[in-house]
Amino acid sequence: MFEFTVIFFFIIHNVHAYYRVDLGGNWTLTDDWSGIKTFGRVPGSIYTALVDNGIIQNPLYRQNDVNLAWIGYTDWNYTFSFSINRDKVLSKVLVCEGLDTMAVININGKKIGQTDNMFVKYSWDVTDIVQPGVNTISILFTSAVKEAAERANKSAYLIPPQCPPSVENGECHVNQIRKEQCSFGWDWGPSFPTQGIWKPIYLENFNTAIISDLSAVVSKENSQWLISVAVYFTMTGNSTIKGQLFADLSSLNVSYNQQVFISAVNRIAKFVLAIPVSTSVHLWWPKGYGQQPLFNLSVTLTTDSDKSVKQIRLGFRTVELVQEPVTNNTDLGLTFYFRVNGIPIFLKGSNWIPADSFQERVTFDNLKYLLTSAVLANINSLRVWGGGVYESNDFYNLCDELGILIWQDFMFSVAMYPTREEFLESVTMEVKHQVQRLKHHPSIILWAGNNENEKGLRQNWFDTDKNFSLYYHDYLQLYVNTIKPIVNEEDWSREYLTSSPTNGKESEKEGYVAFDPDSEFYGDIHFYNYMIDQWDARWFEVPRMASEYGIQAWCNNETLAEVFIPSDYDMNSKMVSHRQHHVGGNLEMAAEVGLHLNLPDSTNPAVKFTDFIYLTQINQAMSIRSQTEHYRRHQSELLSDGRGLTMGALYWQLNDIWQAPTWASIDYSGSWKMLHYFAKSFFMKNLISPYYVDDKILDVYIVIDEIAIQEVKNGVNGSLSFAPLTHPKDFRSYLTSDILSLMKKSSLAVQGSLKIDMHVYTSFEPIHSWTVSYNLTTTSASVFRKSIDDLLSESGCPAKEKCILYLSSTDSSGVPVSSTWFALTYPKYSTLPPAEVQIQSVVKVDANTFQIELYSNAVALYVWLSLDEIKGHFSDNGFPMLTSAIVVMFYSTADVTADRLASELKVKSLVDVQTLSKNYNGYNTYGCHKLFLFFSFLFQNILETLIFFLKVVFHVQTCYKLIYIFLYFMLICISFIICRILVLFLKKKPCNRHMNISRVPPTNHNLHVLAQV
Repeated sequence: MFEFTVIFFFIIHNVHAYYRVDLGGNWTLTDDWSGIKTFGRVPGSIYTALVDNGIIQNPLYRQNDVNLAWIGYTDWNYTFSFSINRDKVLSKVLVCEGLDTMAVININGKKIGQTDNMFVKYSWDVTDIVQPGVNTISILFTSAVKEAAERANKSAYLIPPQCPPSVENGECHVNQIRKEQCSFGWDWGPSFPTQGIWKPIYLENFNTAIISDLSAVVSKENSQWLISVAVYFTMTGNSTIKGQLFADLSSLNVSYNQQVFISAVNRIAKFVLAIPVSTSVHLWWPKGYGQQPLFNLSVTLTTDSDKSVKQIRLGFRTVELVQEPVTNNTDLGLTFYFRVNGIPIFLKGSNWIPADSFQERVTFDNLKYLLTSAVLANINSLRVWGGGVYESNDFYNLCDELGILIWQDFMFSVAMYPTREEFLESVTMEVKHQVQRLKHHPSIILWAGNNENEKGLRQNWFDTDKNFSLYYHDYLQLYVNTIKPIVNEEDWSREYLTSSPTNGKESEKEGYVAFDPDSEFYGDIHFYNYMIDQWDARWFEVPRMASEYGIQAWCNNETLAEVFIPSDYDMNSKMVSHRQHHVGGNLEMAAEVGLHLNLPDSTNPAVKFTDFIYLTQINQAMSIRSQTEHYRRHQSELLSDGRGLTMGALYWQLNDIWQAPTWASIDYSGSWKMLHYFAKSFFMKNLISPYYVDDKILDVYIVIDEIAIQEVKNGVNGSLSFAPLTHPKDFRSYLTSDILSLMKKSSLAVQGSLKIDMHVYTSFEPIHSWTVSYNLTTTSASVFRKSIDDLLSESGCPAKEKCILYLSSTDSSGVPVSSTWFALTYPKYSTLPPAEVQIQSVVKVDANTFQIELYSNAVALYVWLSLDEIKGHFSDNGFPMLTSAIVVMFYSTADVTADRLASELKVKSLVDVQTLSKNYNGYNTYGCHKLFLFFSFLFQNILETLIFFLKVVFHVQTCYKLIYIFLYFMLICISFIICRILVLFLKKKPCNRHMNISRVPPTNHNLHVLAQV
């Protein structure tokens, strides 16, 4: 979007000759297997071309991912004719910014090159091939599926995994080629092995030399900002070209002139711009901490007959990954957090996957909507996951503008990879190109070599222990000996980690493959455990950073309607099973829902399935809320065993690639799932976080961020904590106004008042209140702690299942800053009244903003608003109604009328999908869940032992996974039956459970306004 080349057309001899011929547009597409001949847009892929011409249906419709598998096995030929006027231009260079993937390029019948990496920008000198008049270019794409299989067959040894699990309906050996890894299928997405010209293709015409690329690294040394600029040139022939290079940072009155001599062996010019640290250089800050000023750097090359310009945008900021001992006892591990402009930052974020299986569908508006939605949910960081693509310039430019910090993986994921010479040569080109392309972006804070490959190798995910030394050698060869030196040479301003998760410095110390990649004492972790109660924080680990964690839920019903037919709306339908790519995922979701909510019991299959979608979203939102708040509470707390100081929570995942049950918080149509509305709350800068320490004690934490904080070490044992900073002396080298703004926010945040109201479900009025003042000395601290028995006796609440807490806080000036709610039991045990939530009015405020007033005759939980076709988001959703009237705002993406909105708008709450009388049978069902988990863990260990004997003792290598899955679910059913028998025998009352969700504070107790964007 912001990178461009200025074109000057040749007219007379003394006018600059350089110009570009865009080869995008409609190309002719053919194949030799089915005889198809059609047209396709470039940039684009074969799938969208076939859709546009009516040859195939929407690939995402029902089971078309399987029906259209033949496309990936077919070779496709792209052909295009273009005209070149007779001119005096001496050089012509073909540039292909992205070819997917195995391609042979011919012009006028002559082969000019071939490609094997979709992440590399290729260029060829075609001066002697392109002629005045009509020219024809053809690009033959060989099936990536067939090429991957052929390379696997030729490999001297197995490069695992060979194939994805059968439930993914994917293709094999994607790790053999440099292509988007998830395009062969993943547990959250379909298999569409795309082929085509997926990025711009053009012909550069010039006489002498032009700028092909521009990159820069911004760093700070002492009292100066240093901009290390690299300019890359394109030329042909063997002569030496003299030119004048001019760099301009006009907004800072900085410029640079240099004479350059460009030749075949000297195609790069490097120079450094030094800028004194001063008030004119405003710092770039992450979202919530300040502004994101960006400065245009323009570089011009002028030769005797050509002039070309490149421009990029820069931001001035420093970033450090801090890995230091947490105490004087070095055995307790190292910290792992980012310091931006000298201030420690808690990463509040998510993981980004490709926004579509077909990248040509991902427009600037799509990206802006998704990234803006992230910011609206108080997200300040995203991890670009290593199984997709290096994102577009638009993506990173938007992140620069929005203040979203980017953790950037290289595109290697959940696999071992070959290290043959040609593969490493291709990777070298890929890494150099991508680092040079991206390193000027202030939003990028880290490079990571891969996703989960260190962990996979150490934990023997792919039976690599049979020849560990071989695969370990390959691992070092790729991530340590190949990628690491390139990154360190190209970009010294950021840290490079060989993997994620990793133990960071400790992994390096242990030979880059840590003995315990899941360690809570070093680096980052990925945490997934579907056998625990994910609403209960006691089950979670206490790491330095959690860069992945998540749980599945179905996408919104309106999104699913785009690809399902009525008969598919059945929990037992083939399509419900087909759409689930996670092994055992539907059963897991049902079990997880059943821990906390009654499963739907409608006799209508479609209604039952729609209700189940809603319940899975409640479960997902509550689970991720519980885990995220757990991590935030531990950001300034070091436990006695050395765990803690958790400085990042990036849930899996932000966005979707199709309509299915996945871990995403925004579904494929752009609709926010309940999780995304919850994220807006659990990532608030002032968080109230109540939770059960055990079944008898309630603890309430206040967590603050988006303020200036500093590291504080205990004078006795050297243990670290993070404290609000109220004096700017440590930041004199930075812009004073930036720091003073943070100081003001800090002073307002550290002092305040917490009010806790006890409600019974049968009344909107509280029956009792507690008020406490707090003065925080750390960024996270407990401010209220009381036993459940005392809560009930002091408030007069008759029983836990009949009451709910509403908590709110004000700052030192008395301004409301946060609120949350917390039920004393899980929903399935709560005595909820039969609430009827109604839409009272819909009023249009402006072209895209609507005010919606809701009314309820009783307290209602998880009130959910939905629309059939109108796109947009609500100011809040999935909330409780603790007042009789609430106002919610809706922000549409298009101009619609209030009448149309009102006609589509639907509302429901938990009592609409459950028969609540089942909650009061008096059985100790939570005790059942504890026993269920105990037996499940027991049987899981038994199964792992069984699989060990199948693989190692009896050498069964092919079907043990199917045996495992079958026995696993059989034993789960047995454990559930055992639990139910025990519960029926014991017949005790439910134990204490809880639920809660944060949201913006009410402006009026009787008319609750949820109107904050």
